[in-house]
Amino acid sequence: MQPSPENELIFREAAHEKKTVMILRERLFSIIRRLGEEPERYARKPDRDFTRKRTLTPAVLIQLIVTMDEKSIWKGLLGHFRRRIDTPSASAFVQQRQKLLPSALEDLFHRFSDHLRPQKKFRGYRLLAVDGSSLKSGAYPADKDAYRSGTERQHGWNLFHINALFDLENGIYTDVIVQKEHTKHESRALREMAVRSAITDPVIVLADRNYEAYNNLACLEKRGWKYLIRIKDHERKNAYGLKLPDEPEFDLPIRMTLGRLTPQQLRQQGIPVPEHYYRLPNSIPFDFLGTESTAFYEFSARIVRLTLKDGRTQLLITNLDAEQFPLSALRELYAQRWGIETSFRELKYMVGLIHLHSRKSDLVLQEIFAAFTVFNFTQAVAWSADEGCGHSKYKRRVNFAHAVYLCCEALRGKSAEITGLLERTLTPRRPDRFYPRPKITGNRLSAMYVSAR
Repeated sequence: MQPSPENELIFREAAHEKKTVMILRERLFSIIRRLGEEPERYARKPDRDFTRKRTLTPAVLIQLIVTMDEKSIWKGLLGHFRRRIDTPSASAFVQQRQKLLPSALEDLFHRFSDHLRPQKKFRGYRLLAVDGSSLKSGAYPADKDAYRSGTERQHGWNLFHINALFDLENGIYTDVIVQKEHTKHESRALREMAVRSAITDPVIVLADRNYEAYNNLACLEKRGWKYLIRIKDHERKNAYGLKLPDEPEFDLPIRMTLGRLTPQQLRQQGIPVPEHYYRLPNSIPFDFLGTESTAFYEFSARIVRLTLKDGRTQLLITNLDAEQFPLSALRELYAQRWGIETSFRELKYMVGLIHLHSRKSDLVLQEIFAAFTVFNFTQAVAWSADEGCGHSKYKRRVNFAHAVYLCCEALRGKSAEITGLLERTLTPRRPDRFYPRPKITGNRLSAMYVSAR
């Protein structure tokens, strides 16, 4: 009996779905196997660590760290080794983890993310939002750069600062830099991520107020990237040599010539003072001019003020073309920056990054990069779901919590029709909904809360 055309279509779609998930899974595991073949590169003591034959090889260790959930280490080991009598103990697992440098998990994240091929763009541009988020771990006083002692009635804790570039249209992280609380520097992290990025497509970087700096703007321009950055607007009368008009909306071009010497020093050396000249004090870092340099840096951009739906205004600086991106387009564009904030929430609470199994800094870093890898794996799997299937008056999206659970089960070796299950639980997109941002201090989680992972 020949199958009907409809059944053939269903079989082909199911095969394609399974192929997509299995390809991503095999790609991730092949990278893990290659990392495991270089134990001397990722071992803390290359001449001693991982030289003996053991069950917990570097590749097995990396796979276990990636697939860990909020349960205890012992229960995770039992699940991985199918409850065999020779299952390694939690103590043996921790001892082996301490031999593994966090750079192994960091390289895994970068290699897997570089293999992904995101397709969605905004007017031909990749939209990258940059921001930082703090992550609290258990107290480990030996790490002075991350430890905070707290008050008399508090236990101490360690604090890490996560800097990330997030692709807003495709929902994946393209780069991550983790810094410790007392040595964090968000602007330096942005410049480092921009310089080392392998993205060849046109890029627009969206950022909040703490990234406003000449050094950042010049670095992004040298990289060939466009930017749209919110700048301080509270009772601000002047910006970048311009007097700001007292109007709810405006679009002003700015052009400046930056230098390190004062106008008097320039005249003494016989150098004409350029028009719209601004001297950068030596206290302001700027990588493109030395402290005693007689060279100039030409800087041009736009300063715009937008009125939001609630009547508030935002002041932005951008190097986007005024004809291609008028005020209405900039308003739509900057509104998308909030996507990185919601991605941090999903990373911490759905992927379960807040459920750390470690206190030592290197082990915490292992789990951070493992969580980012799981996040990107889940989003890549979700790309294969047809969000337009079924009937709904709303555009819909994949339920990320369900996707995280199904993808982690697939990484643990349990097969399922992931794409079909995701399409059954699509959730509506309601972009016009607006809720005031709650002001919450500390981590307040319900006692009934469990991560999706």
